[in-house]
Amino acid sequence: MRRSLAAFGMAALLAGPALAQAQTQTQPPRPQAARAQAAPARVSTIDQVKARGTLVCGVNGVLPGFSAPDPQGVMRGFDADFCRAIAAAVLGDAAKVRFVNQATAEAGLEALGNRQIDLLVRNTTATMSRDSNRPVTAGPIIFYDGMSFLVPRSLGISSPRHLGGKTICWAGAEGQQGGAEENLTGFSRRHSITWTVKRFDTQPQVVAAMNSGECQAFAADGGALAARRVTDFAEPGNWSVLPEIISSEPLVPWVRAGDEQWRDMIFWAAHALIGAEAFGVTSQNLPQNLTNSDWRVRRLLGTESDLGRGFNLPNTWAARMIAAVGNYGEMFERNLGRQSIIGMDRGVNDQWTRGGLIYAIPTQ
Repeated sequence: MRRSLAAFGMAALLAGPALAQAQTQTQPPRPQAARAQAAPARVSTIDQVKARGTLVCGVNGVLPGFSAPDPQGVMRGFDADFCRAIAAAVLGDAAKVRFVNQATAEAGLEALGNRQIDLLVRNTTATMSRDSNRPVTAGPIIFYDGMSFLVPRSLGISSPRHLGGKTICWAGAEGQQGGAEENLTGFSRRHSITWTVKRFDTQPQVVAAMNSGECQAFAADGGALAARRVTDFAEPGNWSVLPEIISSEPLVPWVRAGDEQWRDMIFWAAHALIGAEAFGVTSQNLPQNLTNSDWRVRRLLGTESDLGRGFNLPNTWAARMIAAVGNYGEMFERNLGRQSIIGMDRGVNDQWTRGGLIYAIPTQ
């Protein structure tokens, strides 16, 4: 009986969006938060995405492991999968995403504020200046990162404190507030290190300068460096990413300010994926868990809750995400971890029960 119930539940879960939508109850829209920078939302983003039938998601688009096309031109990566999870939740189909590459984080925030994209998932750090000076707002932390250094193994160093007298190179816009240059300057002053800092416009220019010996260290977010080490350098084994980080870079999805329903949905989507991993719910065992004896699991998966009503979504919206892309751990391992060419350890991006910082807020 339990097996037949699970099979029936899974069939209902993966049925077309029309059936799921017919079961959805709606509620009056929530009052919008007062925010001077944001224009009043005329139609909620969720309703716009439904009407369009496609989620428009801003991504990096050229950073393997996070978002980059595979040989068949399909966008792959951790950020790309988060976009797909949201499409699965809202539209019932993870394939209904249009990815729009954003050359820089600032360009992505601008595109979001101008309503050119619905969501920005572009390994973009949450900062106060970004949140307060634009009609956008930061979502939940989905990846903990920090500035690190890629160096030749031949240098024989294990810490950025040993880079005195070297040339440190980074890529980005000149005068970028709160960016790499400030991190490097602050670290060198704190530790009385003298080094030369050189800026390039693009990451590939830094890679070329590292290969030529013009630069002795490549400064960037550790996650990005781990990806570039194995994709941009001919001999990855000749390079290492130093374990020490010198800044805090919490990476978040970004939404437009003033649409609290959309912001809340993105927030809880991230925590549903994290919570699924904590409960041991995967894309493979999802059918069995639809009738799990733990009420918290049944509530998360929508078989014993009304948690979709506030978002104008089916109660199975979280189960849709897990069926499409797996839980948080599956997303990490497939795109960045041991199952990928990147080979990153979970580290601080592991569950808190295993020494990491990832902690799901209860869906109660």
